[in-house]
Amino acid sequence: MEKINLGVSYYGNRIPWRVKDDLRAIKEAGCTYVIHTFSEEDHEFYQDAMRQIVQLSHEAGLEVWLDPWGIGQAFGGETYSSLVMKRLDLRQVSSNGEILPIICPNQQGFRDYLFQWIDVCAGFKPETLFWDEPHFHIYPEKPEDPEPELWACRCSACETLFKKQFGHPMPQKMTAEVRQFKENSIVEFTRLLCDATKAKGLKAAVCMLPFESSSTVNDWSKMAAIASADIIGTDPYWRRGEPDVAGKVGKAARRISDLAKQYNKEGQIWILNFNIPKGEEPNIRTAINAAYGEGIRNIAAWSYYGAAYINLRAEDPEEVWKTLSSCYQALQKR
Repeated sequence: MEKINLGVSYYGNRIPWRVKDDLRAIKEAGCTYVIHTFSEEDHEFYQDAMRQIVQLSHEAGLEVWLDPWGIGQAFGGETYSSLVMKRLDLRQVSSNGEILPIICPNQQGFRDYLFQWIDVCAGFKPETLFWDEPHFHIYPEKPEDPEPELWACRCSACETLFKKQFGHPMPQKMTAEVRQFKENSIVEFTRLLCDATKAKGLKAAVCMLPFESSSTVNDWSKMAAIASADIIGTDPYWRRGEPDVAGKVGKAARRISDLAKQYNKEGQIWILNFNIPKGEEPNIRTAINAAYGEGIRNIAAWSYYGAAYINLRAEDPEEVWKTLSSCYQALQKR
């Protein structure tokens, strides 16, 4: 029988004995793994609780992924960052000199923090670390505008690295060299994190933002080529009233599936499970079928029970969870 990996993210509850029922429901829904967020707050205040939660997840029959949720605001996540407040020296700087509320991936102090985060995570004995949407500060950009007015980052670390690579000072205007530098910076940052993950005997998973921007990686083959990355994916979340969910998700899934085959990786697609209007729950099934149809056998949803506990919740979280569970259980029977 063909193996399929199915997951869902989980966050917001740090009381271990209260987590048990949710883990049981996640397992019964057909999940094979759970993605636990491990934020800066968790790192500082909830390490013992998270150690117990990882153990409880294993006891429930689930593999565990840990996610650097919102750390430095340089990864995905609806949470605040204390690093942004405490380490002004690590923050990104915009092209017009503004200090931004996000840490720069080229700053060695940030990398050192993440290496220590990896050490702590490894002590919990998860299976996988999930490097979710690494990026520079994202300004709104128009595809037809090759030189956006504002961009980041021009901090001291970026300026030094740029001059070393290109032989001249970093310009204030966006250029092809700046775009190349930023993309390669994210790739190198991710490679270092994946290497450190593998050195701990863990799998490394990477999620790339699904839209083109000068602040992330547009050439996904560069990420797929990272030798220490085991799993590559993206999260093609659709908007309310999206007219072609199958097309949107299928296009992203096809791109990931092709790269996964080319670079001998496991391909993953994330499915929207938050901010879903009542009545649009069938889009979940449409998206899962589109991803599966393109050869994706690792599917995850963000997040548990339709994110009923945050402002971005689905309008009918129970129906969202029922729909996801039904889809997962059907896949497990194939």
